Amino acid sequence: MRIAVCIKWVPDPEFPLQATAAGLSLESPGLVHMVDPVDMVACEAAVRLKEQTSGHASVFTVAAPDADAGLRSALALGGDEAVRIEPADGGLGGSIRAGRLLAAAIARAPIDLVICGARSSDSGSGAVPAVIAEALGMPVISDVIAIGGSNPLQITRRIPGGRRHILELTGPAVLGVEPSLCEPRYPSVVARTKAARAPITALTVADLGISLPAASLSLVRLQGPRPNTTRIINPPQKVAARERLAYILAGGPDQKRSSSRLDGPVSAQVDQLLAFLRESGAVATAH
Repeated sequence: MRIAVCIKWVPDPEFPLQATAAGLSLESPGLVHMVDPVDMVACEAAVRLKEQTSGHASVFTVAAPDADAGLRSALALGGDEAVRIEPADGGLGGSIRAGRLLAAAIARAPIDLVICGARSSDSGSGAVPAVIAEALGMPVISDVIAIGGSNPLQITRRIPGGRRHILELTGPAVLGVEPSLCEPRYPSVVARTKAARAPITALTVADLGISLPAASLSLVRLQGPRPNTTRIINPPQKVAARERLAYILAGGPDQKRSSSRLDGPVSAQVDQLLAFLRESGAVATAH
């Protein structure tokens, strides 16, 4: 069985990302990139199938040269070859352009199965498996949580409501796998050393000989999430401090008319809360 695996080079999902002052890029000092965790699950699934069927697993990505480290991580799991496609748009062309490029590179040799992560940790569109399938004329199976058997393959996919689809796959197809499908193995030192020396094929759009649709995305501004706001309650003024504090903790009888919000960073919210508690008499003012 000849298997193609598609991976994506993304910022570490656990890294505290912050936009620059201009809002056009991320702060680069210390920013760590890695293969999307769900794509490493796809690599592990492909290697297991390769071992069961004495097959061949190729790894593909659309990325700049620094993603070679990610391709070598996939090779260390057991991939046989790696192909990197240079993006012509800085990586902002969207899922359709990326999927078309991946499909064109995969189609250069006969293939039996394409495995991708169901959705990436950065954009999360989940569209790439479908775009690849459409370009290659293959069916696509999304939300895959288990792969078993060999001929035919037994595919289990998750559907809403906790239900499952059990499918038999006898022909070429594209699979979008979920993180729960399997746990990637820890590569040996020998496998890592071999992967570090393996050649990586670099392709351009011209090498693939395809025409891409016009870029559908352009970066306007990067922006962090809005600060969380906290609602506080204004208690009656002519009751004892203990009763006012109980009123605050209980949420008050009429939140619509007596509520206000704390805004800004955490330190500013703390100052606002302390000022409110002093004004309401819930806490004593230091002298």
